[in-house]
Amino acid sequence: MNLDSQGKGIPFKFYAAYYPPVYTKVKANSLSELIKGISTVDKNSIFYHVFHPMLSSHVVPEDLPNDFAFWLRESLHDEYLAEVVADIKGGEPLTIEDIRKELLELLNTSTHLDKTADYPFVFISFIPVVYPLDVEVRTLAEFMDAIAKVPVRSLFYHFVYKRVMGLSKRNDFTTWLEENFGLIDLGEKIAKIDPQTYTEEEDFRQDLLKILEGELLK
Repeated sequence: MNLDSQGKGIPFKFYAAYYPPVYTKVKANSLSELIKGISTVDKNSIFYHVFHPMLSSHVVPEDLPNDFAFWLRESLHDEYLAEVVADIKGGEPLTIEDIRKELLELLNTSTHLDKTADYPFVFISFIPVVYPLDVEVRTLAEFMDAIAKVPVRSLFYHFVYKRVMGLSKRNDFTTWLEENFGLIDLGEKIAKIDPQTYTEEEDFRQDLLKILEGELLK
């Protein structure tokens, strides 16, 4: 593979985003109230509670990679349900509405809907702030260098946020590699990464780089 090739000449422009939290005024003191909240809050709130632990500003146990699972174990003391919700997937082709539906299906299996929690689950939403980085690449070599250097918030925006929130059908990396270079197999390998398996953002970067290097440097 010629790493200096520009393929069809389509540039990749890197963006990043912040997700400033916004209080929704929705709280849950029991499992039934949590189910009601998940059913009614906007999709930004579901996204926030499922995916924000991947960013370094939030620390959660590795075995509980989303806020719902953490609350179910720590406040409601339902170890089984916490483990089930912790295993929820977030990879392609799932959208946030698919994840909301699966959460509700899992939670509704419980027979302890009215058990009172130690402390409430507070639903948080956000208003995204998207901004361009001064990084534009055209070759595979430049792309790999950028993946190694740009803020992880940029990787998160292109790989997770846009696809999960329905702003694009696939993650931006797969789309660019396939459309500009015809690298279908590489694009598919990247698309199979499930962001829900990460609580350390740099681990995600390293796994992404391993796939790129394994396919492009062989």
